[in-house]
Amino acid sequence: MNFQAALLVTLVGIVASAPISDKMDTIEHAHSLTNKILQDIVLTHEVWVDQKSMILGNRTTMEELGYLRDEFLKIPRAPVLQNISTISSMETCLAKIVEGLQLHLDLLKNVGNQITPTEQYKGLKADIRDLLHQIKKLQKQAGFDASDKQLQASMHDPPSEYYIQVAAHITLQQLHDFSSDVLRSILSIQSMMAP
Repeated sequence: MNFQAALLVTLVGIVASAPISDKMDTIEHAHSLTNKILQDIVLTHEVWVDQKSMILGNRTTMEELGYLRDEFLKIPRAPVLQNISTISSMETCLAKIVEGLQLHLDLLKNVGNQITPTEQYKGLKADIRDLLHQIKKLQKQAGFDASDKQLQASMHDPPSEYYIQVAAHITLQQLHDFSSDVLRSILSIQSMMAP
């Protein structure tokens, strides 16, 4: 099936299940929340991570911390979001977004138990919960399965202040990368639904 045919099938499926204006409102709200989450991550990182070598967006730092992440702290990775081209891939993408948001809420809770909760942290968690609600709402509007699959994500407890900083940095960097992918997916859905 070529791209235009897949897009038509996707649009027909979406239009058939709920009014397009309701979906567009949900998508626009999800878009706004994702942008806010990206800003909240930067603010939370500034408050939580005071190690000068741990800079958000620095790929070298993430590579250097890879061993600690995978072997010592056991921080689970975010699900990979694929490009949306068919209705089934949209359904899969939305399910992966839900899974990834829940994962990051759990990871933030783990890190938050080690660090004094801040207003930035509380705001970030609230925005992630709101986005999770919007994505589940979009799943229902599109006629997809939106059942809760409660997966508990955890990491090993960091044994010292340095490892707490590492865990906070890795979690926030991963959440930033995942949120950027979520934003691309939302923009893709938005462009498919635009008149």
